[in-house]
Amino acid sequence: MGHKHQMKKLKHIYMWPVWIFALGTQAKSFKANPVIGSAFLNRMGLHVVRVLLAQLVARFRWALLAPLMPKNLRRDFHRNGFVVVENFLDGATIKKVRNEIGAYGGEVRQMTQGDTATQRILLDRAASSGLPLTAQVATGMRLRRYLAYGGAKFSHSIMYIQRIHNGFRSSHSDPQKTMHSDTFHPTMKAWLFLEDVTPEKGPFTYVPGSARLSWKRVKWEYRRSVGAAQMDDKYSEKGSLRATADDLAQMGLPTPQGITAKAGTLVIANTNGFHGRGQAAEDASRLEIWAYSRHNPFSPWPGLPLDFVLRIKHQLMHWNWRRLDKRAKIRNSKASWHLINADEMVGSYRQAHVGKRNDTDKKASR
Repeated sequence: MGHKHQMKKLKHIYMWPVWIFALGTQAKSFKANPVIGSAFLNRMGLHVVRVLLAQLVARFRWALLAPLMPKNLRRDFHRNGFVVVENFLDGATIKKVRNEIGAYGGEVRQMTQGDTATQRILLDRAASSGLPLTAQVATGMRLRRYLAYGGAKFSHSIMYIQRIHNGFRSSHSDPQKTMHSDTFHPTMKAWLFLEDVTPEKGPFTYVPGSARLSWKRVKWEYRRSVGAAQMDDKYSEKGSLRATADDLAQMGLPTPQGITAKAGTLVIANTNGFHGRGQAAEDASRLEIWAYSRHNPFSPWPGLPLDFVLRIKHQLMHWNWRRLDKRAKIRNSKASWHLINADEMVGSYRQAHVGKRNDTDKKASR
């Protein structure tokens, strides 16, 4: 027992340089990093300093990247924390993309949180070869420019085809339906909806104006940071702070707004603002092309759109998934992001695709 205790203390000694170095990165966990989670240091303002510095650097990068997005959209993005671009994709292209997804039989991964399943197809080189039109849409220059501005980084965003399946199983509520901020600095997520998103489908929900760093928000961040490592909320302890209705009121923020949208609508959000999934009808789902961008918040360098760097990121993601799959297999369990049969995600779209193809074949035989 004494030997184990000594080894644990020794490990902590060796880890201190790593924990201190992490202050200059996107590391956010109050619980995993005793420096970031230090009540004493956060009383002295450590967390708030990181928040303020990250905001200043992001504003610098946004200024450099301003030509990538029209002025009116930039204004909406910074005022509300999100921007909605209607009719970004036309109806004919949407149908073709959905049909293409319906014919997909490659790798699909799923994660369940509460009663909700998130199913994703990573748009890497392998998937894109079987989804040429979808890949063309996802790599379009206009979309890439808008995403780069939203993420305050010129480098390519990670892109997926995503399906959110509500009421997937009987369980406790989905933690992503609680209003939360992803991390302490500006980050970007985006949704190009391939179906109409009605209130019943659990629309993306956002607290307008919550990405602006007001004095009330700074004070709230300060209070939460002091005790964040011991909060009874594992997501907040990991740096994704949850906000109740009372919290939002203390910050002078409005009620959350569900963003319903027609198919073809693009929504880009700064997920440093408070957001979440909307409440949805059981078994309701929505299909979308989904993107995210998260980088070192303290680097003023806006990056470059290098394809080989994106391919390396994809390879690292696959390596990590395979590693977690092996670990889960040893434990006779499933990894958090585990493989599923493509039919579980695209089965309904495949049925529509096959039906349409059969109709075409019948007409051609007449």
